[in-house]
Amino acid sequence: MENYLSSPQMILKMFAADLLVFSSILSAAWCQPVESMKVLVPKTLNSTSGSCLLIPCLFNISKERENILDSSPVLTWRRGSQWSLYDTADFISVLSQNEPVIEVLGDLQKKNCTSVMRNLSSLHSDRYFFRIQTKTFTMTETKAVRINVSDSLAEPDVTVPVLREGEKVNLTCTAPAPCPSHPPNVKWAPALGGDVTQRTQMNADGTQSVSAILNFVPSFHHHELKVNCVSIHPLHREDKPLFSHKTVILSVEYPPKKTWISLTGLVWLGNNVTLTCQSNANPPAVHRWFVKRAGVEEELSISHVLSFTAAHENTGEYICEARNPYGAMNSTNLQITVPGISFTVFLSILAVLLLLIFALLALLILMIYRRYKEPIRSETSQDQDIYANVSASTVESQQLQSKTCEDEKTCTINPVYASKQNLPDESIYANC
Repeated sequence: MENYLSSPQMILKMFAADLLVFSSILSAAWCQPVESMKVLVPKTLNSTSGSCLLIPCLFNISKERENILDSSPVLTWRRGSQWSLYDTADFISVLSQNEPVIEVLGDLQKKNCTSVMRNLSSLHSDRYFFRIQTKTFTMTETKAVRINVSDSLAEPDVTVPVLREGEKVNLTCTAPAPCPSHPPNVKWAPALGGDVTQRTQMNADGTQSVSAILNFVPSFHHHELKVNCVSIHPLHREDKPLFSHKTVILSVEYPPKKTWISLTGLVWLGNNVTLTCQSNANPPAVHRWFVKRAGVEEELSISHVLSFTAAHENTGEYICEARNPYGAMNSTNLQITVPGISFTVFLSILAVLLLLIFALLALLILMIYRRYKEPIRSETSQDQDIYANVSASTVESQQLQSKTCEDEKTCTINPVYASKQNLPDESIYANC
């Protein structure tokens, strides 16, 4: 044990521990402020390029040093990133052109160090420390305020309470007003037929903001409607105003406005039938199913969908009720009648009937065809007989003309033949 305690490594560890304690005590002694001053400022402030920024500030010093407030002390703000250059001879020529213009507005006698920064740009984003100085006294606050200068605007803050149909409500849109001399203009679009009031308020940290309050009575038509809060910020410089907006989707609670039943499947004996109840309500409604038979109403189930295999006992009037905390509404009655046969049997009967009809139609067409075909054939036969008779007469006439007149006294020449022989008209008849 003694060898272990007297080892060189253990001695070095003990020496290092003692040195750490000593340095901590010494550091604490050196870091004690000679003069005490407390400054109350926000931790973070935001502004926009081209605008200004109000820095709310209150300070407190010891009673022994309160007399310096009567000697016109100088109040300034130092940038954290440029701290080492403030007290040098080159500070004015090097940094003054890039530094923001800072003006103290507060009453020093009341220990108010509220200040305003003008002509801000994004290059001025930094940590700033408050400093009070006289010929014989200088004190700088060790806690800084973080200032962020952006080239764009953050979207406004929107507060939307629970919206219920028929109950008057306020929608509030708030935009920061970092520059009180140029406050933003806050609007609602659309205004939903309500009244809009704009007001400026002081925040808990001393900063200011502008709110637009929309007072209206919501209805179910406003449900899922998009509404925009628009903030318009004027600038010191000759630029166009900057715009910022935030879109909210309204959610209005209302009782069921419409309830209906949709049917899926064919209502035949043995088929699967599905009834779906649908409704327009917010919050979504709970659905209850009822069936009415012979004037008696019976509750079936509590569900969004009702399914069953069609049977004779399923015949009846089906009703769906939609209900939420704000009211209830029934659907139109849906009459369901289950036929006495199944769909498969019906198809079989239908197929047989179609075949019979087809056979009858074919037979009818065949009969009509035959009836119109027979007269055509008889007329053709008559024409052929007439043609045969005419041909026979012609042949017989030619045979008679070719014969030699045996009886010259009674022989008569055929007029047609005579005309073909170009005989004179007056010699139609002549004796052989």
